[in-house]
Amino acid sequence: MSAITATPPKQVNFAAIERELTQLWVHPDHGAPEGVTITRVVMSNLVIFCPDKDQASTLPQEIAEIVRIHPARVLLLLTEEGEEGLEAHVSALCHVVAGNQQVCSEHVTIKATGTASKRLPAAVRSLVIGDLPTSLWWASHQPAPPLGGDLFEELAGLSDQVIYESRAWTDPVRDVMAMADWAAREPADLTLADLEWRRMKFWRRLIAQGMDPAVAPGALEALTEIRIEHGPHALAKSWLLLGWLASRLGWQPERGKVEPGQEIIWKFRSPAGPVKITAVRLPKAEENKVHEVELFWSASGKTRSRTFSRIGPGRLAVLPDDPASPPRVIVVPSQARSLLVAKQLPDLERDPLFLDSLKFSRTMAEALR
Repeated sequence: MSAITATPPKQVNFAAIERELTQLWVHPDHGAPEGVTITRVVMSNLVIFCPDKDQASTLPQEIAEIVRIHPARVLLLLTEEGEEGLEAHVSALCHVVAGNQQVCSEHVTIKATGTASKRLPAAVRSLVIGDLPTSLWWASHQPAPPLGGDLFEELAGLSDQVIYESRAWTDPVRDVMAMADWAAREPADLTLADLEWRRMKFWRRLIAQGMDPAVAPGALEALTEIRIEHGPHALAKSWLLLGWLASRLGWQPERGKVEPGQEIIWKFRSPAGPVKITAVRLPKAEENKVHEVELFWSASGKTRSRTFSRIGPGRLAVLPDDPASPPRVIVVPSQARSLLVAKQLPDLERDPLFLDSLKFSRTMAEALR
């Protein structure tokens, strides 16, 4: 894999950003190694907003990894407390793709202090390339993007896609409800993507395979109980997984309650009867992870079960009923945030399955209120 190189960020007058971007390509081969040609490639606009200085510290490296996979005009928006002001830097991010060809993307960082943050949507509007899709990556763990107020609404209104991450939401009931309500009223041509939904793809695949009617005939229709164990700050993603399963099976939530300790219990109604779901928080487990899902069903008057478990870094397994038999294991590839964003950028089709799961997650959250 070729290394990413960057031209030194050049501080520019805010009104001159577009001119400086053009100047980057007036003599694009200047400073390149002998025999290397430079090509400007822009597949989309990527607008990144981050209000947290600590979280923003990782973004330069992540942006470099994103544009290696999906070249884009990147507009990084940062906010800080202080007197009103705007500061802009322009640079190019380049990497060798084959032979003597170097592909470069444009990177603009805009830092707004104080009330100048209100001017960021206008800046984005003037800098995005109009005939390319625009994705807004809300690069903040908390709270849910709709709680970002007018700034989020305006930036989302300029975008074809909104990418966010429900990982580490500290108030999942509030945030899931806010996210689901916002998604329900947004235009049908806007794509919404939670990076946690992408991370859970392998859990969904494993459960679908393990509960396939050819493997466990009649089990899905006869489910009576689900138990899910997760680490701290993983409740929102647990709800997405449960919402996916429950919405596919036509269940309806009846009530939920928080038990003393670390448990949340819901009662659902399936076409076949009542279903109990228990979410257990493991305080000492790895954060932001689902660790185990156990499904119970009734067959021939007996209770049967199947367990899906994280058995190590990058490994999920279906645990066999017979302890002497080996588990069936799938390997989960790297799920770094930058890689997930890069894969999501060209995926502009709305995902009805995700939206249904998010909607169902809302009903689970509301049951706790």
